[in-house]
Amino acid sequence: MAVKSLTLIVVALAAAGQAGGQDASWQSLAGVRQAAERALHRELDRTVPGVELKSAALDARLRLPACGAALETQAQLPRGSQARVPVRVACTQGATWSVNVPVEIRRELDVLVLRRAVGRGEVLVAGDVVAQKRVVAGLASPYLSRVEEFHGRLTRRPLPQGTAVTADALSAALLIHRGQDVTLMASAGGIQVRAPGRALADAAASQRLRVQTLESLKVVEGVAESDGVVRVSR
Repeated sequence: MAVKSLTLIVVALAAAGQAGGQDASWQSLAGVRQAAERALHRELDRTVPGVELKSAALDARLRLPACGAALETQAQLPRGSQARVPVRVACTQGATWSVNVPVEIRRELDVLVLRRAVGRGEVLVAGDVVAQKRVVAGLASPYLSRVEEFHGRLTRRPLPQGTAVTADALSAALLIHRGQDVTLMASAGGIQVRAPGRALADAAASQRLRVQTLESLKVVEGVAESDGVVRVSR
């Protein structure tokens, strides 16, 4: 018989209230798994659509005395990208035992898939992608689902046709574009000074870039602070 591959902890296994020498009836393992799935489902945010739960198969050699009351459960919400959560299922009446049941979390959601191959440094538009259904592990998703998320971002690397676009495949959204008219801001002694300038490079939030002042044509360096605003240290 195959060795079980999932960690299964039986905290206690003892028959209680049984006549001496009498065989105990066994708890349905399928029922234990269903109890674990229901417990985790209650903990999850019901506003998250497309969630699927599947408990791991329990070792067929496991023998749990039938419980004299409803099974007790304890489930915790997954953390971050965690896709498998242990749920404690226990009996405290008629028998005393508890077992941890791993439950896998999957979610069906819309992702954006490339219609064509793209190179590094390209801007994606709505016509470059098509929405498709994908099943991902866990509640968090690395995939983009709205074309609005392409705005101001460039591909970090070449992507083949059929690739589902992930957030890390694109650069951070740009606040400043090369050639854009910007406002230079500097503070000194509690006084804030503004001056017009023109960006000499693209920049995302907190990135440094060079800007040419429109009044003196002097080139200065600053940090992209917000849309169209560059802060310069004096």
